[in-house]
Amino acid sequence: MDAAEQVVLQLVGTPWAFLAVGLVLAVGSIVVFLPSQAMVVAIGTLLVGGQGGIVPVALLVVAATIGMVLGDLGLFHLARSADLGARSWFARPKVRKARESIDERYRAAPGRIAVLGRFIPMGRLTTNLVAADSGLDVRRFLLSCLLADAVWAAYCVGIAAATGAWSRDQPFLVTVLAVVASILLGLGISAVEKAVRRRSEAAAAA
Repeated sequence: MDAAEQVVLQLVGTPWAFLAVGLVLAVGSIVVFLPSQAMVVAIGTLLVGGQGGIVPVALLVVAATIGMVLGDLGLFHLARSADLGARSWFARPKVRKARESIDERYRAAPGRIAVLGRFIPMGRLTTNLVAADSGLDVRRFLLSCLLADAVWAAYCVGIAAATGAWSRDQPFLVTVLAVVASILLGLGISAVEKAVRRRSEAAAAA
């Protein structure tokens, strides 16, 4: 952790911070174990606590969004070229049933599902693979990613801004709290979304 803190502290205040955030989030589309959210929140906390004003904070949101969109598009095209639907494990009955359920919801509201996926562990990877498998138009996929990634980036930086006033000396404590809050928020959103969907299905069947 000390080494990670030193790297982040050295990056803050330089243009390399925004480039590093973009690269980590782009690669994080596939390499899901990278501490992408922790990095964004930590740098955001230090930026909010600095004297740079709103400009570097806004640039952080833009850099994070661009990096995520590029990574999402890369995974989308990679998954399509690999023809996931033809893979034996992807055609198993349980997997196929789950795919059909998610595909229908994704095609109906790709933006909503993409936003939800950004707040659930492995959700970004899963929704991108589902989008590639569902045959979703690239333009709709791009728009859904722009929405979801911008919301996620603004959330992370917002957490940093909301807590930066009292946590400038412990930015990594805020990082841990933000990650936990993100997971809890994602689970809450998922539970609400499932409840609404089940109620709609029940009303339609009645």
